[in-house]
Formats: sequence, structure tokens, C-alpha cells
Amino acid sequence: MAKSTMSNMNQPTRKPSQVTDKTENDKSKNYPISVYLTEAERDYIEVLAERLGVSRHSLMQFGVRYFIAQHRASHVEIPTETRTVTEIQSP
Repeated sequence: MAKSTMSNMNQPTRKPSQVTDKTENDKSKNYPISVYLTEAERDYIEVLAERLGVSRHSLMQFGVRYFIAQHRASHVEIPTETRTVTEIQSP
């Protein structure tokens, strides 16, 4: 196993991140977050990233940035519902 690892040492281990832009400003820092997805959603992202020839990470970054841009431009409406709950509290 070590031989195959060593023989492929000069090959990149990750797919290119062609979808995302590099952070130009040193003052701007990226912060990691996590999100839970269903297996079907995760698989879809994996297949789409593979088809596009980019990493899953860069595809998800693009998706979040695209969503934010669309929301800021008022092209996306997020449905919400306000609920009022009355509770009895024990003494």
C-alpha cells in the first residue's frame, strides 16, 4: 500500500476548486460550518460535483454564495410561519 501512495505522491489528491473564488482580502477570513443532509441530497451533490469536475466543497460554497446573492436580490422568498404557544407553568 505504501508503494502506491509513494508512486502517486506528485499527483494532486483533490479535485480543482474551479467554481470558487480565492479570498483576495487578507482581512476576510472563511469560517467552517456544517450542515446535515439526507443521503439522497449528499449523493446528488457528489454526483454533480463529479460531473462538473470540481470538489464537493467548492460546489457547496458556490451553492451557498449563489443562494445568498439571489436572496439579497429578492429573487428568493423563504416561507415562514409565526406560531403562538400558550403554556401552563408549574409553581
